[in-house]
Amino acid sequence: MGILEGILYMIWRGIAIGVIISAPMGPVGILCVQRTLEKGRRTGFYTGLGAAISDLFYCLLTGFGLSFIEDFLKANQNTIQIVGSLVLVVFGVYLFRSNPARTLKKPDKGRESPGRDVLSGFLFTFSNPLIIFLIIGLFARFNFLLPEIAIGHYAVGFLFIFAGALMWWWMVTYFVDKVRSHFNLRSMWLINKITGGIIMIFAVVGIVTAITGMASASTRAPRCYNSTRGFGPLGADSVPGRPLALVADGPDTAFIVLPIDSRDFTLTLRVADISAGHPSKSRYTDRDGKTRTADRTTWGIKAGDVSFTLAPLHDPHDDLTISRIDITAIRDGETSRTEVRDGVDFADGVNTCRLRCAGDMMTLSLGNRRLEAAMTVAAPACDTVAIFALPGCRLEIDCITLQPEGADLGRMRSRHSHFGIPDVRQTYFMRSTDDMEGIWEIFDRQLEDDALRLGGNYRLAMVGDGNDRGYELIYIDGAVKNADIWEAGMTKCRLRATSFGGVYDVEWLDPSGEPLPGEIKAQVTGAGMITLQFPDHGGSTLRLKKVKDESR
Repeated sequence: MGILEGILYMIWRGIAIGVIISAPMGPVGILCVQRTLEKGRRTGFYTGLGAAISDLFYCLLTGFGLSFIEDFLKANQNTIQIVGSLVLVVFGVYLFRSNPARTLKKPDKGRESPGRDVLSGFLFTFSNPLIIFLIIGLFARFNFLLPEIAIGHYAVGFLFIFAGALMWWWMVTYFVDKVRSHFNLRSMWLINKITGGIIMIFAVVGIVTAITGMASASTRAPRCYNSTRGFGPLGADSVPGRPLALVADGPDTAFIVLPIDSRDFTLTLRVADISAGHPSKSRYTDRDGKTRTADRTTWGIKAGDVSFTLAPLHDPHDDLTISRIDITAIRDGETSRTEVRDGVDFADGVNTCRLRCAGDMMTLSLGNRRLEAAMTVAAPACDTVAIFALPGCRLEIDCITLQPEGADLGRMRSRHSHFGIPDVRQTYFMRSTDDMEGIWEIFDRQLEDDALRLGGNYRLAMVGDGNDRGYELIYIDGAVKNADIWEAGMTKCRLRATSFGGVYDVEWLDPSGEPLPGEIKAQVTGAGMITLQFPDHGGSTLRLKKVKDESR
C-alpha cells in the first residue's frame, strides 16, 4: 500500500470511527448538552473534548496491543463500572438539586475552568471500560488494523479518530447553542431535573449490570486448581510445583470437597495411585492403633448421592497382566459394576478422569490420551463434588478443573481449551513424556502473498487431542490480524496422524473455526521442528520450532 493510498485509507476510517464512538447519547453526551444550554457552547465543547481524549486513549490501547492494560480493564470492568456509576449518581443528584438561576447569570471569567470541564468529560467516558468492546468491533468492521499498514499511517488514523470525535462534539454544541436562547429559567430548571434523573438512571443500570456480571462470573467461570501455584484451600500443606497429595493413612476416608455452582458441570483431573500394588505404601492405622495393609487401594469421586469407586485388580509389576480397573457406582444402595480393561492403569502412571453431569445423568470417563466413557448412571442434582481415598490409599492429583456448563470462556466457547491458562499448561507439560507436547513458535516461513498471508507470529501449545497420535495446537498469543478475536485457549490447528511416520494431515483454522481450504500436510523434519506445507496455496511453507521455555 503506497504512502498516499495508506493515508487516504486511514483518514476516512478514522473519522468514521471517531464519530461513531462519540455519537451514542450516553451520560457524557447528556452532560455536554446540559452544559451547553446552561453555561454556553465553550463549556459544552470542553466537556466533549475530555470525552474525545478518553476515546482516543482506549483506541490507542486497542490499536497498539497494550494487552496488559487491556486485560486489566477487562478483568476489572465490573469494579470500574461500579465506581464510575457511583460518581454518576453523585453528579446526577447534584444536577437534580442545582439552581439554574445562579448559572444563567453572566459567568465570572475568573472562575471559569476549562480544565475541570475537560477532566469531567474524560472521567465520565473513562469510567465505562465497556467502550473498548465497541472499539474492537469498529476496528474489525473498518479493517483498521492490517499487517501491511505502516506505523505512520496508523498515526494518521488515530489523529483522525480524535478529529472525528471533536467534529461530532462541535456539531452537537453548535446546534444546541442555536436553540439556547429559547430556554427560560423554568426550562433550565426542568432540563437540570431531567438530565440529573437520566444520569442517575444510567448509573443505577450500570451498578446493577456490574453486580450481575460479578455474580455471573463468580458462578459460571471455570475453576482451575493447578500445582504450579499450589492448591490454596484444597491443601494447606501443598507445595507449589508438586501434585496435590491425598493420603488416607488413618481409619477414616480422606476427602477433597469442591463446591458446585451449577447443576450441570464437568470435573476433570489427572490422578496417580502411588499406593496400588505397593504394600509399603498402602499401610494405614486402624481405630485400635494397629498398622494394617489394604488388600487393594480404592479411591473415587462422589457427586451428591452417587459415588464412583475405582480399584486396581492386578499387580502393576506383572507385565503379563492386562490393566484393569474395577469401577462401582453406588446410589441409594444400588450397585452396578463394570471393568475398563485397556488404556487405564492409575497404579502405573498418571491418567485422566472426567465426570460430567448433564441433566439427570452422570458419565464417568477414564483414559490417558483417549478418554472413554466407563459408566453412565441416573443421578439427581448435587451441590458438592468430592474426591475421596479409602484407608490405605495414596493419590497424587493435579490439573483439577471444575467447569460449570455454559462457563464464560469467551466467544467460540466450544473451541476453548483450559490449556489457554498458563498454570494448566505448565502443570501438564511438567508431567508429559511426549516429545511433541510443549510450546511451539513460528520459526520461519515462505509464503506466496497472492495465495496465503499469515496473521501473526503465533505461539502455540501442542497437546494430545485424546485420539491416538493426534494433536491440537492451542493459540496462546502472537496474532496481528484479527487480534481482537483470537483469545488464549482457542484451537488454531489440528494434526491427524497418517500411515506414514512423522507425517500428519492438518486442519488450519481461522478465528471463526472454519478450516483453511485445500490439502495441508505437516512433517516432523528434525528434533523440535515441524514443517507445514500448503500445496494448494502457492506451495507456501511454514516451519514451527519447539521452545524450551514458555517465558521466552
